[in-house]
Amino acid sequence: MSTQIDIDTAWVLKQLKKGEQAVSGFKAEATKIQHTVDKLNKQVSPAFMTRYMEVKEGLVTEIKADQLTKLKQAFVDSQLAVHAFIKTDAKLGGKG
Repeated sequence: MSTQIDIDTAWVLKQLKKGEQAVSGFKAEATKIQHTVDKLNKQVSPAFMTRYMEVKEGLVTEIKADQLTKLKQAFVDSQLAVHAFIKTDAKLGGKG
């Protein structure tokens, strides 16, 4: 048993044209992305990497210094709290 298939040639050609346009658009976008990547690769020079490492190391040093400052302040605050407790205890009759 055979079935007759009605194929609209104009519709098929239209679909093929859409496919061609999609491929063309994809190629154009891929080329654009490749150009962007090439530009970025040119910007990442040894001088850039050296400067990046310097900045990174500077930030790490700054962060560590900030943490040390906060640690020192916390230690001073703890000492002050202990001294205040001892004074209060002595005022209340403790052996302070």
